Amino acid sequence: MIEKNLQDVLNAGIGLFKSSEENFKVAVSNLEKTFNDMRNKGAADNSDAAIKIREILENTLRSAKDVQAKAEQNLNVFMAEAQKNYSQVLEQVKKVVGEERIRDLNTKIDELTTLVKQKVGQPGGPKV
Repeated sequence: MIEKNLQDVLNAGIGLFKSSEENFKVAVSNLEKTFNDMRNKGAADNSDAAIKIREILENTLRSAKDVQAKAEQNLNVFMAEAQKNYSQVLEQVKKVVGEERIRDLNTKIDELTTLVKQKVGQPGGPKV
């Protein structure tokens, strides 16, 4: 008796799942059809309001693309100028400090970096 009740509950659950799955597929299909219908109605609308909205959208997209292009140009100019300035500063530092001293400092920085990485990797070591 209990086995039959469990079997009935299981079957009801499977039926509910299948019904929900079918309803979901129908809902998605209806949504797609409604979207396509609305898209077609909008495309067919040549009223002054629809034309103005399309123009506003096109102008907005064009402006956004222009802003993006200008930002990219400015970034490229900035990066080129920063690289140039860095090179100039590095040359000045080399003249004042000397290349040998810079190599020594780079070696010390590399050693310090290695030491810190080792300490971080140890159990109980600091976490970065």
